[in-house]
Amino acid sequence: MIIETGHPRLAKILEQRCFFLFLALLALLIAVPFFAETVHGRLLIGIVNVIVLVTAVASIASSRISLVIAVLLGLPTLGFQIMALQSGLPGRFALYWGFAGAFYAFTLVHLLQYVLRRDKMTADKLYGAVAAYILIAILWAFLYGVLEYFYPGAFAFNGTPKALNVAELIYFSFTALTTAGFGDITPVLIQSRFLTILETVTGVMYVAILIARLTGVYPVVEKKP
Repeated sequence: MIIETGHPRLAKILEQRCFFLFLALLALLIAVPFFAETVHGRLLIGIVNVIVLVTAVASIASSRISLVIAVLLGLPTLGFQIMALQSGLPGRFALYWGFAGAFYAFTLVHLLQYVLRRDKMTADKLYGAVAAYILIAILWAFLYGVLEYFYPGAFAFNGTPKALNVAELIYFSFTALTTAGFGDITPVLIQSRFLTILETVTGVMYVAILIARLTGVYPVVEKKP
């Protein structure tokens, strides 16, 4: 999709919006294991995360209403994160994870509408497809966090029940989404097991749908006899 603006540099940036979103999410994944151990580090990651997702919605959404909804979801997400980090209360973390999950889901819907739209497939859309895959994994990590609050002991680390932190939840989510399943973190309760199954099915279906989309873009050309 070509973006028409009065500023050539801005138009060029918008044409690569998914590429920058992919880089931002990649940087987020790299930063989490190194900064998630400190309160200030997690707060910084949260602020950057909100900015990235609001910017993503702003560049992909087709209406101002979408941007307003993104801001309305982003502000509570950041607010509850600050309160959770200050208090350390599990209930505050559950609210933070719940709003963050809704925020990610909203962003993911708009991103998939852009990526799977039946028009010209560009390199930026391919970056968007990878970014959507990362968003799915992080979204499920927040769902696991909410599940932990309502069902303590839902997961075990090396056979011992443990309340997982954000970094561990994201790690487990990626192993489930990619069906890698290293086995160090395992779902213990039936609720966490079935949520893991749903994520695994989602990952397989996403790859299948994306391949079907790419196949439709490049149809088979029959050779003349």
